[in-house]
Amino acid sequence: MKNILLILIGFFFFLSCTNNRNSTNASRENTDWEKFKLKGEVKSFREVKFLAVDNFSIISGGERIKHIYNKEVLFNLDGNKIEKNDYIPDGTLANRTVYLYKQDQLVEYNNYDSQGMLFGTGKFETDDKGRVLRLNYKTNDGRYNWSESYQYDNHGNLAEVKRFKTEEVIDTKELYTFDDNGNIKESEFHRDDKLVSKNGYNYDDDGNFNGLNFGDSAVYTYKYNYDAKGNWIKKIVFENSNPSGILVREIEYFN
Repeated sequence: MKNILLILIGFFFFLSCTNNRNSTNASRENTDWEKFKLKGEVKSFREVKFLAVDNFSIISGGERIKHIYNKEVLFNLDGNKIEKNDYIPDGTLANRTVYLYKQDQLVEYNNYDSQGMLFGTGKFETDDKGRVLRLNYKTNDGRYNWSESYQYDNHGNLAEVKRFKTEEVIDTKELYTFDDNGNIKESEFHRDDKLVSKNGYNYDDDGNFNGLNFGDSAVYTYKYNYDAKGNWIKKIVFENSNPSGILVREIEYFN
């Protein structure tokens, strides 16, 4: 369950990859900086995940979590995500994803293995507003070919994701509702037209994600430490009030 939680945290922050990218230095709206809730001109950030150790109420970083990738995300000066690197716990590169843009619009991404060999490509279809409507992905060897479609609510928030087994046969469906600040309020995961899980999300007064009701099985809460720019650099995860995981983030700025 702990590992599933950490995957979910990363996944919901990366929902931003399907949104519009019409950005300028004068406005942060719709940039990946904004989607990641980053302050300042961030050049990159790197997250490392640890199991939490609770000794007499003093929580410190414990063993690095195995089988879960640590990630590094790089941005350009327009605030667009241009690269994501995944590392195994010993720091060895596992894979790299490079994002390609056309007129500030995300059009494609390429996956490379640790040796730099291309193994998969995702291509995006967009509407006249620049919103992504569909992602088509295939590997070089042809073993994996799948697609996703995206629908938005009246405020432009990503409200539905469908993954297809074939061109028309749906494998899974995810539904999202949002609060007035554009934060995810509730999510549902469906497989074969059956509800698998339903989750609720909580935020503090500053809009930071600080709680997840993971169905009926567990309640997760979060405690943050921040740098001088106001970006979090340490996140402690509590499962039913017990410390379970720690994310440590190193941030590099352009200025």
